[in-house]
Amino acid sequence: MHRTELDEMQVQKRNMVGNQAFMLLFYLLLIDIGLNGFGFRWLQYPMNVFVNMLGCRTYYLIRIIWNNSYVGPRTKTKNIGRQIGLVVGLASFVAGTAAYLEKDSLRIPLSTGDNGAMILFVFSIVLFIVLAIVSVITKWQAKNDE
Repeated sequence: MHRTELDEMQVQKRNMVGNQAFMLLFYLLLIDIGLNGFGFRWLQYPMNVFVNMLGCRTYYLIRIIWNNSYVGPRTKTKNIGRQIGLVVGLASFVAGTAAYLEKDSLRIPLSTGDNGAMILFVFSIVLFIVLAIVSVITKWQAKNDE
């Protein structure tokens, strides 16, 4: 079986979790719109939608990793280090090139009093920690199953 192919049970679980994540996003956005209508604004407009989407995406990733529906069975693991190094190197090159081309236009913005950047930063760190814990638990379960 190819690594990216999932069996029928994995596909069904992935679709079920995707549907749940979409419905969660829908209801979170409705709650956010309703609270905004009552005058409660927890973040400015683009940031509140982005945080809701990020939370639902993290829920989706955690659930499909927990249900072993993220990738199909592995056939070989020899070149994984080389592939990771290639992706990290390419991402670093693109980021460096973009920073070099935009170095004159990078300016510190004036403070708007919105703490959305700090909330997003803390939220991202917490989500990375949660994903790392889920990954460790999944590897531990796979090792116990063998």
